[in-house]
Formats: sequence, structure tokens, C-alpha cells
Amino acid sequence: MTKRAPQPCCLGHTPSPSPAPRPPAAATASPSRRARPGRPRLTPEELRDRLADYCTRYSLALNDDGLPPFPAGQRETVQHREWMSLYKAHRRLSTRGPDAADLERRQELLSAQHARCVVCRKPLDLEDARADGQAADAAVLHARCLELVALARALGPEALERARSRI
Repeated sequence: MTKRAPQPCCLGHTPSPSPAPRPPAAATASPSRRARPGRPRLTPEELRDRLADYCTRYSLALNDDGLPPFPAGQRETVQHREWMSLYKAHRRLSTRGPDAADLERRQELLSAQHARCVVCRKPLDLEDARADGQAADAAVLHARCLELVALARALGPEALERARSRI
């Protein structure tokens, strides 16, 4: 069978010949050298450096949320785009799990509590442990127990006594 030359289309364009098929990249790359898809993992240090650079460049200070103030009235400027990039990076990093220092602190509290929740006294492991930052004496609890404590704090001691009479 003979191969035909590409024919021009109705607009006069002649298609280029198709290249020879290549094997998929995953088949040729070794598992250890394969690049991960997407953006590189953001570290807290990188974000801190980017925030410091932004604040230095625009003579700003960080607010209570750990971000520079929003550049109001400067929409679609370079500063606005940089701020949006920092905001998204900050959100992305804050939605991740706890950092190493937080995990270490939880492990210390968990071992001091003999791996039991201070509210329900049931066994508690590190993955389920949630730190109670409001208590005078720090502790780790189950997520549901922490919700109960937060609700009791919000309602106050009188409401807690009324709820006790209903149980």
C-alpha cells in the first residue's frame, strides 16, 4: 500500500505529516524519577519568605491573620495579583494538616493523658486527637468531645446545669 501525500484543506492549508507515536512518559520514566503533577508542595518557610518579600516591596506589615492588608482600590494591578497569589497560598497551607510542632505537642499531651480523652475517657490515638487551646490546662480530645466542650463554653455553666437535669 502506498502512502498518499497530505492534501490541502478548503482554506489552502496543507497539514504537516503526523510524527511517529511515542510511548507514554510513565512507561519510559523510572518510578523514582517521575515528576509529580501539579505545583510543587508549598512549605511554611517558603510562604513566610514570600510574605516578607511582598511586605518589604510595598512597605506593609502583616495583619492578625498573617497576611498583608488587601490592596483596596488597586484591582488588576501587579500588587493585587501578587496579594491574591499570597492569599491563595496562605489558604492552601492553612487547610493542610497540622505541622510537625503541633503533632509533637499533641503527642506529649496524649502520653500525659495515658492515651485517653479527658472528656469521655475512651482511648484516643494521635490521628483523632484534637488540641483544646482554650483550656487553662491544655489537653487533647476527640473531635466530638471538643465540639461538646466548645458548646458548653458558648452556653455557659447555667445552661450546662439545665442540660444535666435533662439527662
